[in-house]
Amino acid sequence: MTARPASIHRIHRIQRGERGLTLAELLTALAVMAILAAAAYPTFQDLLARQQVALAADRLAASLALARATALGRRTEVMLEPLAGETTLDHGWQLVANPGAIKGRTVLSVVEPGMACLSVTLRQTARGTNGLKFLPVGYSRSEQGGFQAATFALSCRGAQRQVRLGAQGRIRLCTPGRDSDCDAADGPEPP
Repeated sequence: MTARPASIHRIHRIQRGERGLTLAELLTALAVMAILAAAAYPTFQDLLARQQVALAADRLAASLALARATALGRRTEVMLEPLAGETTLDHGWQLVANPGAIKGRTVLSVVEPGMACLSVTLRQTARGTNGLKFLPVGYSRSEQGGFQAATFALSCRGAQRQVRLGAQGRIRLCTPGRDSDCDAADGPEPP
């Protein structure tokens, strides 16, 4: 009697109605899947952090553009500032029209990125505030009246992105380490 190859024996078993995996085969497959999932988890976390930082940066850039357009359109001051009760922009920000007025102060927009690890650092030419004001002419200005440039550095688990506002109102997004003209988060003053 000649020995049949293993593949023919398997086909013969399937034809007889024997289907399925043995417990050993199933446990081996589960172990391999667990090892692959464990190896992919850090890469997935990095990808997720990059996507979240990119989304938060896009939302911040859109908020800056909206603040500028609203200041121009309504001919009023508009302030981008931390959420009520917060001192930083880490948990979100809001746009407020007439920020200095007591009765005419209006919250125009509230953005809450919802990322526990998000850190937003504001570097600007005017010191002392954690917000940015647009005057009715559409430019960001310091309390002393000069043009104000700002760089918002966003980070989460090593992923970084910057939103840069030029003195004339131009908004630009860049990634430190990838874009040649984008400085590191602890680099020199904004443009």
